[in-house]
This record gives sequence, structure tokens and C-alpha cells, in this order.
Amino acid sequence: MKRNPHMLLGAVAVALLAACGGGGSDAGAEIPADANVIVTAVTGNQLDAASYSAQAGDVKIAYIGEPTTNHTLLVASADGTTIGAKLKIAPGKNTSGTYSLTAGTYQLLCDVPGHDKMKADLVVA
Repeated sequence: MKRNPHMLLGAVAVALLAACGGGGSDAGAEIPADANVIVTAVTGNQLDAASYSAQAGDVKIAYIGEPTTNHTLLVASADGTTIGAKLKIAPGKNTSGTYSLTAGTYQLLCDVPGHDKMKADLVVA
């Protein structure tokens, strides 16, 4: 049987794409199924929403990074006090953290210089 070299190249290309994840985002870490809040850093140094919500108690925040820039995520109380650990993500990676939060409004923000637009409210009921 005569083999078509173009078919062989096509099969190799498909195999390589499958091995690389097919071009989807690099998930650096799985997004936890029990995440209460999912925050995504999007192109233009912005967050994907102006406001997020959660119930009081232990709030697990998953942070998803855009594929080209490092970002951080801080949770700050109304008086500006940082709560818990700063989340750091490399380009295209994900991370998560758990914060013990009482009812109130908190601010989520990235403190990387030049990322001033990366702010959102987190309303905890």
C-alpha cells in the first residue's frame, strides 16, 4: 500500500497538538472545584468583572492569569488592610487561596506597577 506523505504529516501535526493541549490556556494548576470566587486577569491589565460576591466564612478564590503578564491579587478590607496571602500568577497560570472573611465589602487588586485598573469589589454577605 502506497502511503501519502501529506497524510503522515497531518497525523504528526494532530499528535503534536494533542500533546500540547490543543492550543488551550496553560492551566498552571487546576481550578479548585470548591472555589467560591473565580477571578480572571484579562488582556489590558483588567479583571473580568467589577464586582464578585461570596458568603461569609472561608472564601476560596481561584485566580486565572492571562497568557502574557505576571499579576498579583490582594484582598483588602475597607480600611485598606491586606487580608491573607497575596496570590501571584505567572503568564497563563492559575492559583488559589482561602480567606476567612466576615460580611462586608472588600477590594480585590493587583499591586504590580501599572496595573491600576485591576480592581474589583468582593461583596461578602
